[in-house]
Amino acid sequence: MVIKNIDGLLTLIKNSYETLAPAQKSVARYIVESYQNIPFLSVTAMAREIGVSDTTIIKYCMQLGFSGYGDFKRQVTNAVQVNADWHSRFEAHLDSVGTKSAYSTYETEVKNLQGTFSNPINQQNYEALLDALDRAETIYIMGFRSSSVLARFMSLSLGQIGYRTQLLAPEACDLYELSMRMTPKDLLISFSFSRYSSDAVLIAQNADMSGVPHVAFADTMLSPVAAKADLTMVCEVDSCNNVPSLTGAVGLISLVLTGCGQRHREKAQEHMKRVEGFLSENHLLYTPDGQC
Repeated sequence: MVIKNIDGLLTLIKNSYETLAPAQKSVARYIVESYQNIPFLSVTAMAREIGVSDTTIIKYCMQLGFSGYGDFKRQVTNAVQVNADWHSRFEAHLDSVGTKSAYSTYETEVKNLQGTFSNPINQQNYEALLDALDRAETIYIMGFRSSSVLARFMSLSLGQIGYRTQLLAPEACDLYELSMRMTPKDLLISFSFSRYSSDAVLIAQNADMSGVPHVAFADTMLSPVAAKADLTMVCEVDSCNNVPSLTGAVGLISLVLTGCGQRHREKAQEHMKRVEGFLSENHLLYTPDGQC
């Protein structure tokens, strides 16, 4: 079975609901009510949440026409993360808030931080990410649309403590030429969240073919950019507005910067003093007397 859109799958499930066994009905209800969570769940995690066995879920996926849970998850992920249009997401996000004050969205952002930092994949990959930064001659940092904010922030911040960085963002007129300079001695860091930029996918594919190490900050391991990465840092992006939340990703950037500072404290301080001295000598920093 091939899912062209999520609505088609939900309609199929609803039309066959009454013929299902009780355990399968529980699975069907969960899919209809919480299909957005499926890209982030293993079959065991989903079974635990519903209160059924792994086998029940796998058999139900096969009954729907999929080869198994893996096939089902991949196709749902594609339908949810790639094909969902912006205005539909916006409407769904506002519906989730309902009549609550907009200030209540801080609860969502707190959950994004907690979910991102407690993710075992991120905890496992953290030290390996720091090692990759240390090995790289040049760190290429890529982000498009709202993700470009993250790429600029990380590029600037790593540069301030002595790392050699190159930003790959929309404002770079020679974007593809810059990306072609990457070698296996460098590192690509990508920020990419649904809906995915075709530019990001193309550059990630080129990096993969060229043997360039790649660390992806993504909303799911199954994203087309993360699929080409050596390491993935998974960011919770649940949102109450028209764009994915960047809170989890900003938290991870802060974590990485702290780790880099701990590893190279003296080198970072020396570089920052040199930069600050240059800026001060050339009157590029604001001073209390009002002079720049």
